Amino acid sequence: MVISLRALGAAGAALALTGCASMASPGGSSSPSVGSVRPSASPAPSHTSAPPSDAPGASTAVVLEAGGLSGADFGSAESRVEALLTANAGQPDDTYAGRVCDFDDASPYGRQLSYGGAAFLFQSKAKGTATSPRTFTSWVINLDQKLQPTMKLADGYPAEVTFATLKTAFPKGKMTTITLGESMVHVFRTPSGIWYRGDDDKRPSDVGSGAMGACE
Repeated sequence: MVISLRALGAAGAALALTGCASMASPGGSSSPSVGSVRPSASPAPSHTSAPPSDAPGASTAVVLEAGGLSGADFGSAESRVEALLTANAGQPDDTYAGRVCDFDDASPYGRQLSYGGAAFLFQSKAKGTATSPRTFTSWVINLDQKLQPTMKLADGYPAEVTFATLKTAFPKGKMTTITLGESMVHVFRTPSGIWYRGDDDKRPSDVGSGAMGACE
């Protein structure tokens, strides 16, 4: 089964479809999901608005890369990544938190920050709780939505693309089809680790990097 933090969990092609692993897909993706993590009952932490672009010392766009973000790699502490996003993009549109596999008490505890079509995932170690330390595990962009001006996808990775053009652009990439019950998800993974996924084998609906998995 696929799990999601809110609509995070599109049925992504897991690196290994065993156990529980984080999975992300911003709201609006049509990818199938089973189960959900409810919004955190506690209020989202306060944030400082991003400085105007013409203000002294205003930050440049955060680049979503194969290894994480410009300025924060996967594995970085949640507080560091959240501070980076806040400084560049202000408050997230939504914040959700809960167990990655809500039917498995041994699964990690996760948190998602959503900025428009982009979602950023953090999770604890197995059997974590709401107060457990979490690290940055993945980001996902819904290709049907535009990124905020304060964020950009790494150069060389198009947002308007088909699986056919991806195969041509990345001849060493790998296409995988995962069957989950009656649903199928198609994933193209580039050599760098950035992946594209979709419900059909024609056009991807999401692009992302980092942990992508399922609960079963």
